[in-house]
Amino acid sequence: MGNHYKDINTVCNCNKLFNAKTLHPLVSIINLSGKYEEEEIKLNTYSVLIQEHPLLGSGGRKPYDFNAATIFFRSPDKTINIAGEKDCLQSGKLLIFDTDLLCGTTLGKQIKNYTFFKYKPENESLHVSAAELKTIYDCIDNINRELRWGIDKFSSTIISNKIELLLNYCCRFYERQFITRHDAFDETYNTIRNEIDDYMLNGKIHKMGMPCTCCFSRKLNLSSAYINDLIKHESGKDFASYLQIRRIDIAKQMIIENKKSDAYIALALGFGGIANFTKLFMQITGMTTEEYRR
Repeated sequence: MGNHYKDINTVCNCNKLFNAKTLHPLVSIINLSGKYEEEEIKLNTYSVLIQEHPLLGSGGRKPYDFNAATIFFRSPDKTINIAGEKDCLQSGKLLIFDTDLLCGTTLGKQIKNYTFFKYKPENESLHVSAAELKTIYDCIDNINRELRWGIDKFSSTIISNKIELLLNYCCRFYERQFITRHDAFDETYNTIRNEIDDYMLNGKIHKMGMPCTCCFSRKLNLSSAYINDLIKHESGKDFASYLQIRRIDIAKQMIIENKKSDAYIALALGFGGIANFTKLFMQITGMTTEEYRR
């Protein structure tokens, strides 16, 4: 992505850019075809960009990923690339919806749980099969039919419900992509684990406290949201819980291999006291440190 972009602050202005008709001031579905003068735009809305038949490498697509389309998710005030592939005509759709559309709706309460809006577009996008793309386009068509129905007091609720259905399907397809990428993720997962272990063993946890995903995202070139979701998929635990398990695993090694005392471990691993360490050890292992030593 380049450093220059066009700032688009409303749905209506975005429609003007693409010569699309405004059916609702807070949501729009734009058909993409051809090439555009602007390469990047910055939207003050949520956006779902569907690019059909992406080249290998687009959005991080690998040989083991599906190639019917790549889908990019962007939260408000983030840029999106609308230029398409080099020397190729753009083909696909762009769904945009304003945060005001979600006020008082179930999607408004749940939107933060769709963590893929925080993923990096360069290598964490969703790559779908032809069957998955058809399901997504069916959802898009349902939203479009409601837009053409006209605006009334039910519009926001019904449209947001249809967008929520689309996002839930995308959750399903992302889960499938995590499974498809499992073997490739083994190396990434092990790298994350090693980075966490190094953080704890090199004294950073004692000096700086428990790390967050942002401590590793830049080095791994992954978004914090993606790291958390990858950890959850591979381990079944959220990042915070996974950290505690790794911390206790390291403590076990210190007890058995290095013969370290509870006091030493509590200080070295940043537990803030022996009582905190032994309590968490019991919760996770089901035994006291002395029982484990025996």
